[in-house]
Amino acid sequence: MLVIDKYAYTNALRDVDPYKKVLASTFFLILSLIIKNVYILASIIIFMSLSLVVLAKIELRKYLRLLCIPLGFLFLSILVTLVSISTSKGNLLHSVEFLNLYIGVSSESIDTSIHILFRSISCLVCVYFCMLTTPFNQLIYIMKKIHLPETFIELSMLTYRFIFIFLEEFTEIYKSQELRFGYINIKNSYRSLGLLANLLYNRLMQRYEDMCVSLDMKLYDGEFHIVEVRNV
Repeated sequence: MLVIDKYAYTNALRDVDPYKKVLASTFFLILSLIIKNVYILASIIIFMSLSLVVLAKIELRKYLRLLCIPLGFLFLSILVTLVSISTSKGNLLHSVEFLNLYIGVSSESIDTSIHILFRSISCLVCVYFCMLTTPFNQLIYIMKKIHLPETFIELSMLTYRFIFIFLEEFTEIYKSQELRFGYINIKNSYRSLGLLANLLYNRLMQRYEDMCVSLDMKLYDGEFHIVEVRNV
């Protein structure tokens, strides 16, 4: 089970009306996309994070660990916005000269980067609130209730399922290779990675065929039937 999926089914808010949870996360997500005030964005980040830690009772250390990976990519992307290239250093606060060009940061680029950073984190926390407090079956039920296209719902369910299949097969192959010292040096690592990709593709195709056979045996008619959530 994925860590995020585990929290969704075990958090203290799992039995709360899913409509309220999705509505709250959607409201604050839209607010984060519209509002330009950094202080309001920071308030949303704090409020949603406290809701997860205090109300949903998700450990702060584990919650911060979940944020680390996307924040790493976010900070790298912010660097692109932060650094400016100009033919003159008049509007740059700090700069270095390289091939008759000045590379540095300006007050405008700093303000823009700070705004993008807070907006991105605010949106991320809002999405996390929905993902960490609402089980996937409840999300699918809500999708059906608001009449999203059946194709979209079906793709969502299949994608969700194949994430687990992919991770399961990847873990089994990787552990098997590691036990055989497949990653003991660079040469063996490259060879093992090639074998892993080949085996992973073949196994995923086999699991896909098995799933198709299983659906045919259950008289699948192109629609997944979701049991009604009792606490809605």
